[in-house]
Amino acid sequence: EPSGVRALTAVACDRVDATPEEFSCLRTERGVVPSYSASLYTNDGVVRQTWPLPGIPSRTRISDDGTRIATTSFVTGHSYATIGFSTETVIHDDAGGDFGNFEEWTFIVDGAPSAPLDRNFWGVTFIDDETFYATAGMTNSGKTYLVKGDVPSRTLTTIAEDVECPSLSPDGTRIPFKSVTAGSGPTVHWTPAVMDLATGEVELLPEPRNVDDQIEWLDDDTILYGMPRDDQAGDYDVWALAADGSGDPADLIVHAWSPSVV
Repeated sequence: EPSGVRALTAVACDRVDATPEEFSCLRTERGVVPSYSASLYTNDGVVRQTWPLPGIPSRTRISDDGTRIATTSFVTGHSYATIGFSTETVIHDDAGGDFGNFEEWTFIVDGAPSAPLDRNFWGVTFIDDETFYATAGMTNSGKTYLVKGDVPSRTLTTIAEDVECPSLSPDGTRIPFKSVTAGSGPTVHWTPAVMDLATGEVELLPEPRNVDDQIEWLDDDTILYGMPRDDQAGDYDVWALAADGSGDPADLIVHAWSPSVV
């Protein structure tokens, strides 16, 4: 009941993702010199593990079985619209280990290994505990790819261009993402779109506003994303939109952002 009474936890997070048993929390710790961290909690608020982040929290996702936790943070810059931004994306396991920064993995572009100096990775969405989709981007050219990642071999392989911040559908057949439809650099405009993984066909959805969020699925038919309020700085709402483009966006949860459906 989105308009009903909310239960608040004692944990403050900038970004969250959750399973029925645990949740990932990325936070900014305010101070004269801010610091940044990620923590994995049980759903009753017990800390399972904590690790530092190199900069401002951006994205986090947990695999369905809870054994893999992906985090992305900015190393420099403050948004994906910032020219020259740099990110660090890492997958941790639930035992306290990690698989290294994606920039240390093998990056395969059009079938051949590639290591451009301006490469960045973000927007992980898990297929299972060994495979996932994510975004690869080149800051100098502004080019982005949908990549498929393989944890055991630590490889990232391009499978499509112009896809940013993917989110695998519950049935595993579609990926909604942010599609650049106007501008570039700090003036870029993102429109939500859905790709059919079997055919590669892409459909832009009827959302005229600029969507800068990693989309979440409410169910097989509906996507969710956060939008800032025009009249209130620092405040957001979560909006719902039909994944087949059959309806207009609807305000689902007021004063909320970065949703995670459990």
